[in-house]
Amino acid sequence: RRKLSFDCNSTVRPMTDRMKETLFNILGETVVDSEVLDLFAGSGSLGLEALSRGAKRVIFVESNFSNCRIILKNVDSLGLKGRVEVVHSDAQKALERLKYEGKLFGLIFTDPPYNKGLMKKILLDLDQSVILAPHVRIICHHSTKEDLPDTLKSLLVERSEKIGQARLSFLYRKV
Repeated sequence: RRKLSFDCNSTVRPMTDRMKETLFNILGETVVDSEVLDLFAGSGSLGLEALSRGAKRVIFVESNFSNCRIILKNVDSLGLKGRVEVVHSDAQKALERLKYEGKLFGLIFTDPPYNKGLMKKILLDLDQSVILAPHVRIICHHSTKEDLPDTLKSLLVERSEKIGQARLSFLYRKV
């Protein structure tokens, strides 16, 4: 419930409080002790909320340097420095790096800019990725005009909630 900093002049589109509450009510206890990846992190609000609800650690990936600084400012103000890493990188390059480092995530947030085809690209990259824990949950925040890929091999859509002009889609990995 604490206010986070964000750059009003950037392209960051903060998730509404209503949508964030819906998201975390659906996730419930699955957040606790999870290793979290926050792709297209913006101000870091999703990863920070996950930490406040018991996530073990969050890696934030953000391509805008100014937004990375804002995430670090928010992390400092909340006293969470030892539980986060901020990666200034394109999301696809960061996924390659995380794979090389042997990272494994149980919860992944992806919130790319709307209607640019990035959601499909990232989900196709994640579909066969070795960074996914066996019972991973992937949460996609996307425009209602943007469909998820229909060629996913290992990921299934569990549910999808329309909230205003946006959609929250929840995916899991077939085991």
